[in-house]
Amino acid sequence: MPLIKLKHTTTSRLLEKPETGMGYQIIAYKGGALVIFNATIAIPLNELRKISFNEKDYQLLSGDPENVTSIFSQDELDFPDDILIVDLLQGTGLQTDTYGLSFSESVITPPESIISSKLPYSYYRYSPYYIDKRVDSKTGDYLPGTYATTNVDMHFVPSGFAAVGRYALPSPASAKYIFPIVTYNKPNLMGTAAPNYGQAGGGVEVFFKDGATNKPGKGYQISAG
Repeated sequence: MPLIKLKHTTTSRLLEKPETGMGYQIIAYKGGALVIFNATIAIPLNELRKISFNEKDYQLLSGDPENVTSIFSQDELDFPDDILIVDLLQGTGLQTDTYGLSFSESVITPPESIISSKLPYSYYRYSPYYIDKRVDSKTGDYLPGTYATTNVDMHFVPSGFAAVGRYALPSPASAKYIFPIVTYNKPNLMGTAAPNYGQAGGGVEVFFKDGATNKPGKGYQISAG
């Protein structure tokens, strides 16, 4: 698999852009598209669809994103000034079916009756990396443009491989690391992950356009029964 490790300057630019889904971005690139994991490793979308992953690929797509010592290439790539992110959960960026992807059609802005801005709620991110570049390592805050799932939905995800299937993640590596947050910040969008990359989808995803501030020590309410 032709994996490309991105340099830090490119990673920084990508972290200023929203995600396409939990832990990855798809960007328009030279008439095609790149799938970028954790703002660190890029794979051409057409290559991801036709070439199987081997054991080495699994190792590169999980663990420590900085400790990648054996990879196809390390390149700055010729990124345009305005990086266009493909949007699968409507309202976050470039909406296009050019690449044969499925889009979520069950997207809402959560009303106050569903998620109250006066109460803290818990959310969770799944990743194959134990360092998630969209989560502040000291505070646990989420960067703007970050995806997560809800407390209720995470109970349907008993393993990292289950997370790959439920949230239709393009990387086959087990998303076994969880990054929780308790926050008063409401997600801007809530919807169902559409089936893509050979995965079923169906899990609930939330999108924090402006990020979310972690409130450690704050309790949140779950069902009494």
